[in-house]
Amino acid sequence: MPEQQQPPNSSAPRDASSLAPPWHTAALIAVICAVATTGALLTSRGGRPPQLANPSSRIAAVYLPMVVVQWSLAIYVCRVGRPRSALRCLLGKTWRTFGRAFTDLALALSGWLFVKAVELAWIRLFGLHDGTAVLAMLPRSSSERVAWVAVSASAGFCEELVYRGYLQTQLTAFTGRPAVAIAIQAALFAIAHGDQGSGAVARLSLYGLAFGVVAWWRRSLVAGIVCHVWTDVASGLLRG
Repeated sequence: MPEQQQPPNSSAPRDASSLAPPWHTAALIAVICAVATTGALLTSRGGRPPQLANPSSRIAAVYLPMVVVQWSLAIYVCRVGRPRSALRCLLGKTWRTFGRAFTDLALALSGWLFVKAVELAWIRLFGLHDGTAVLAMLPRSSSERVAWVAVSASAGFCEELVYRGYLQTQLTAFTGRPAVAIAIQAALFAIAHGDQGSGAVARLSLYGLAFGVVAWWRRSLVAGIVCHVWTDVASGLLRG
């Protein structure tokens, strides 16, 4: 069967059945903003994550909640309030040819190098200022490093699905302007990480824009997922 042609300004290969109602999107945005606000307030008031020496305790107290939250959001955007799962539609085009796989992997590598370049430039200009939320997440033991890979895989997959997949699709449909949708989802992506500090918000908004453009261009989340997962894995395992 020939592949269905998509409008030139669509953010990915979507159809009308993949769209959720406005209330569905409004509820998600409200949750993102509420959680981000709470986290930012706790951080500004000196809130600290639990300082646990035992790796098993840290995995249960720090990593497990992160995975639960990420997959809860992914299930919400894919299945809640829908007659059937929107996962395949939100993911977009997958690897059916060697050429597409090669291009996506090349884009993922380029994206990671872009992130590294921005991070190094930021350190040179402003110094290294990791927030307590970031420091609390970093793995310290072998078991935590294994868990970190699982957390990174969950975050990379679920965040791309929520922001570049669901929100970008919904906002494109609502506004009729892919550029506006890309900008809004990038802002929400950055706001969701507000507990990591203003510097992280600025950088993450830039990364959100870049990932959004790639998702729109490729009609797919695959390149962004690969890049996002590897970036998160490397941030914990290759830190130094």
